[in-house]
Amino acid sequence: MKIGDYLIGAVRAAGVRHVFGIQGDYVLAFYARLCASDLTVVNTCDEPGAGFAADAYARVSGFGAVCVTYGVGGLKLANTTAQAFAERSPVLVISGAPGVSERRGDPLLHHKVRSFDTQLKVFREMTVAQAVLDNPDTAASEIERVLAAVKKHKRPGYLELPRDMVLAETVPTGAPPAEQPATDPAALAEALAEVMGMLAAARRPLVVVGLEVHRFGLEQSVLNLLERTGFPFVTGVMGKSVLPETHPGFVGVYAGAMSPPEVRDAVEEADCVLAVGPLVTDLATGMFTQRLDPGRTVAVGQEWIWVRHHAYLGIGIQAFLESVTQAWPETRPAASLVARGQEPEPFVPEAGRRVAIARLIPCLQTFLDHRTTVIAEPGDALFSALDLRVHEMSEFLSPAYYASLGFAVPAAIGVQLADPGRRPLVLVGDGAFQMSGTELSTALRYGLSPIVVILNNGGYGTFRPMVDGPFNDLQPWRYAELPGLIGGGLGFTVTTEDQLASALAAARENTSSPTLIDLRLSRDDGSPRLKQLTGQLKQRTRGGPAAA
Repeated sequence: MKIGDYLIGAVRAAGVRHVFGIQGDYVLAFYARLCASDLTVVNTCDEPGAGFAADAYARVSGFGAVCVTYGVGGLKLANTTAQAFAERSPVLVISGAPGVSERRGDPLLHHKVRSFDTQLKVFREMTVAQAVLDNPDTAASEIERVLAAVKKHKRPGYLELPRDMVLAETVPTGAPPAEQPATDPAALAEALAEVMGMLAAARRPLVVVGLEVHRFGLEQSVLNLLERTGFPFVTGVMGKSVLPETHPGFVGVYAGAMSPPEVRDAVEEADCVLAVGPLVTDLATGMFTQRLDPGRTVAVGQEWIWVRHHAYLGIGIQAFLESVTQAWPETRPAASLVARGQEPEPFVPEAGRRVAIARLIPCLQTFLDHRTTVIAEPGDALFSALDLRVHEMSEFLSPAYYASLGFAVPAAIGVQLADPGRRPLVLVGDGAFQMSGTELSTALRYGLSPIVVILNNGGYGTFRPMVDGPFNDLQPWRYAELPGLIGGGLGFTVTTEDQLASALAAARENTSSPTLIDLRLSRDDGSPRLKQLTGQLKQRTRGGPAAA
């Protein structure tokens, strides 16, 4: 089998139906074979847009792929691949490269940086496995090795395909069997006994559901545990919507000092906290303002369990969850649920009242339904949206750890192609939109219908409270006119609540093209969460100690 065809088959076997990217001469031969296959090639406006779209696609479907040319294409994916690595998103990066025969004598070929392996060295820092497919005898096995690592670790992999190897013959090897995390029975039994003792003595137990629950497909295992025990649960910022927020045990999103009082009290006053798959990051914990007593905490990772002040290694997370669920006594009454905040009142827009962040979220809450997937850009688009209660699992996406601006608009493309039944609602600041908003053209080209709400405060509102200056300001765009420029879609300029309600209603009906809503906010408007966070960051930015 030809190497190019073997690679296409391996990507298809991973569950991929769409490959994002931009062609270039070093990858044209492979692109031709991609387009002749049953995979759909999605050409974006720029390589970072392709990388972000593939990342979102992977978060929804379980695997994503992006294909670009060498150097000028591959290196533009460094940022998006770094994000996928940091946030455990299984994306395969495929890069064309100069042919093996072209490299003799170390010539100065276009797109080359320092040496022909410069790009490979860069991607070694942000992928779990890499291979250059320059040997037909080993190409098939190398492809399978890299894909297996991506699937196991839920992090990106890198394949470099010299252009004169696309049609070279390789010997199919078949995908290796999936590796299951090994569990040490003795360690599991000892950990289970200790944890069950803690849970049995607890009067106010609580579960924290983290990002890895989604990445490793453990949602049902955690739901089984919650149903059996009756324990209430919160998610972290990165784990928002991992489980349905309509579940009766859901208390809210915990983010340290940025949490609503009832959520913070539920977590910090719990006498036993079971944290499943957490990633403890600065932004997700309100700059490490979480207050959890290690002596009352059990943290469960992919192959380890941390109980109080010591760790058990060699225990698979799924095996542990299933063991706790089975060990819970059937005769023991379920734990009492923690009272959560009142359900929001139906939003009624006031004619002529200027939209503010505090009223925007209740308005959007009324708009959400079970098909809506919220994609929030870092900044107040993310922090204010934490108060939205989404309906189904995995219906909230944001790069809440790596926090790269420019993610949300191209992510909408990946989300809707991965699951056409979803309707992306994008919340993005005007600064981030100016980075990647042209990908709306890609959405239009492929018949997608994201609803993009630009939180337009004339600049980078997240940074203004920390250190302000002209660098935080933007050239004002007439955003609502962009659909006319790209050749389709709806555009609205909104300043009042009744205008916003009308624009959202029109967006709901427009299922064939993008809708863009330019929401004009006051310069200093911001959510309480953002103000609390920027107060912490202001001290660090100016070199002082962070506030307690």
